[in-house]
Amino acid sequence: MTTLFRRAWSTCLLLPLILSPAYARAQPAWPVKPIRMVIAAPTGTGPELIARQLAAQLSEAFRQPVVIDSRPGATGLIGAEIVARSAPDGYTLWFITSTQLLGTTLYGRFPLAKDYTPVAMLSSTAFGIAVNASLPVHSVPELLAHAKARPGKLLYGSNGQGATTHLCMELINGPAGVKMVHVPYKGGTLALADLAAGDLQVSCQPLPTLPQFARAGRLRVIGVTSLKRSPMAPEVPAVAETIPGFEILGWHGLLAPLRTPQAIVDRVNAEATRIMLTTDMRERLAALGVEPAPSSPAEFGARLVAETAKWTAVMKDANIRPTD
Repeated sequence: MTTLFRRAWSTCLLLPLILSPAYARAQPAWPVKPIRMVIAAPTGTGPELIARQLAAQLSEAFRQPVVIDSRPGATGLIGAEIVARSAPDGYTLWFITSTQLLGTTLYGRFPLAKDYTPVAMLSSTAFGIAVNASLPVHSVPELLAHAKARPGKLLYGSNGQGATTHLCMELINGPAGVKMVHVPYKGGTLALADLAAGDLQVSCQPLPTLPQFARAGRLRVIGVTSLKRSPMAPEVPAVAETIPGFEILGWHGLLAPLRTPQAIVDRVNAEATRIMLTTDMRERLAALGVEPAPSSPAEFGARLVAETAKWTAVMKDANIRPTD
């Protein structure tokens, strides 16, 4: 009997055992060791706080530590590479934000919709279109009319090249046929300070960052970027009421390395969904201006595909390219 024949014969003899329920039950349960959760958000930011709270509660659910591995920088590409090269065994998760989708799309590396397994969308927050209080504009239609009458005269600030706050305004510029000029900053704090001071006329910023400036009378919020009005600012119209279908959400989610077993993905999804909908987590999210928005793996995967296509087109139309 040849060696090849003996191996084939042995496999045939073992096949019924391998497929049997008893053999399946004999396999190690997941998880049997600590799980790593990679995050790209800087320490102390809203996404980092959410990730740490989620990790703590997943640790309790799985009875194994879920350890935060903080990898900020390079628009999320450092974390993207680490997760992409990790074993698809359920012991590496990636807590991502919409910023990482934009960064990987801008640089054309580690596309989220192709190189990873979607686990769950977790939560979301809207952005607000804000204008300096001295600008004679009180609504999105008035802003568009004011900008059309002054092409290239209105300056809008963003948190950096290719950031959500940049693409938000370009998604207004293009469809509305206006030309407001981009001024990139290294973060939202500086952009908001200059908007409040009158050095900028417009900016699109996360809605939770705007009330303090609005209450001080230094800027005016004229539109929100969710499809419907936000509970955070119910008096402010949605931009979609003027530009149909307009929607930009900052969101948080979980990915895993490509080919992570579906049974593990489904289990993480179920626990993460349960946690995001608890009263405690809802309260923590509300304090950050964030709403729970859990989804199935398939729904999250579809969002990644749709948003990748959407932002790729916006970047191409506006000629947005990496700056380094």
